[in-house]
Amino acid sequence: MVRFFIYKLLTLFSSEARKWDKQMHQNKINQKELYIRDDEVCPCGSDRQFISCCKRKSDTFFAKNPKPISVILGEEINKTRNSKKLCIHPDQSKCKGKIKKAHALQNHKILSLLSEKTGHVYCLDKSKHPVVLSDNPVDPLVIGMFTNTSVNSATTETCFCDYHDTVVFSSIESGAPDFVPENEEMKFTYAYKSFAFEYYNFLIEFMVFRELFKKRPQVFSLADQVAYYRMLQLKQAEFEPIKKHYDNEIMSGTHNGIITCVIELPYQIRFANYAFIAPDFDVDGRLVCHTKDGVMHRLSITVFPEKTRSYILMSCLESEKGIYQDFFDSIKSAQLDKVTYYFSLILPLYSENIVISKSLWNDLDEMGQIGLTHLINLHGVDALKMSRTLSMALLNASKKKNFNYSARTKIDLFR
Repeated sequence: MVRFFIYKLLTLFSSEARKWDKQMHQNKINQKELYIRDDEVCPCGSDRQFISCCKRKSDTFFAKNPKPISVILGEEINKTRNSKKLCIHPDQSKCKGKIKKAHALQNHKILSLLSEKTGHVYCLDKSKHPVVLSDNPVDPLVIGMFTNTSVNSATTETCFCDYHDTVVFSSIESGAPDFVPENEEMKFTYAYKSFAFEYYNFLIEFMVFRELFKKRPQVFSLADQVAYYRMLQLKQAEFEPIKKHYDNEIMSGTHNGIITCVIELPYQIRFANYAFIAPDFDVDGRLVCHTKDGVMHRLSITVFPEKTRSYILMSCLESEKGIYQDFFDSIKSAQLDKVTYYFSLILPLYSENIVISKSLWNDLDEMGQIGLTHLINLHGVDALKMSRTLSMALLNASKKKNFNYSARTKIDLFR
């Protein structure tokens, strides 16, 4: 009996396990890449070769700082995010007004609903440093906490001037009609907004790494930091073609080349989220092969409430249709309970941009709040292990005839 059970388990998971191994191998950085080559462009951004630039320089910045490098890096990213102001709109010649704190989720539509007339929501406040639970230099434990945050500060970044923030997003901002699933401009704008804010955060990360590399080239030439640098380079290769497409469409005043899968919920949810991510698995736990030739292809995802209903929007470029069409089809054909069950699991794991109403936060019991905070703070290998675990759990659930997707987990965002 035990032998039969093991055989059945292996039969169920072996195919997906092989796909996982392949995907993990594709996303793994080759050991040969964990050092800076003498003839490559110096990571400090000087455009000179490493050997002629920073290779022999001594560390000067934070040389005696006892904090782990990852903690220092995170603190510098937060500091720069709060101070660095730039407009990422393609037409810089028309920038007007100050670089403002633009909202990734609309303040006077989405956030005002979630604030429930209190003026506050729960989210990770990026303006605050994360909590350092352990400053072990080898394996530090750093977490972000959900805090009661003013809607004026929630999901804000200084990445658009006042003029471009108003013009580009006018179709979905305050005063605009409710979302219409058939409106191509609205779908394009939501997709672009999710991408743009994640792109800005990527720019800040890259900028901070380069500045720290200038000041501590010896430390930032070590394998762990070079691995982080290679990931930033991979992100650049992933993001720039998307940025180019959106820039071309914006400059021409069109909204083409984007495919959006729309899920409508017949009630008002009490959270919202924006993300630019590559889900590893679909609603049935089957692997999504989003990485092609070493380049990851991502989805713009926006989840938001309106007065009488709510929406989940998932968008990719038309050129990526072959990657995500099966994923979209699996969601469109699934019962609504299954869809919300799925997104309650993956959104906290893949995105830190979740905004929750006070009433929903209080409805999550202590274990729910801890579980949500835990998932949203998983990174690297830990996140990959959790992703694989959830994939296998959903795959197993899909094999059962009467699995009850309405029986919610502790982390139920759609309650």
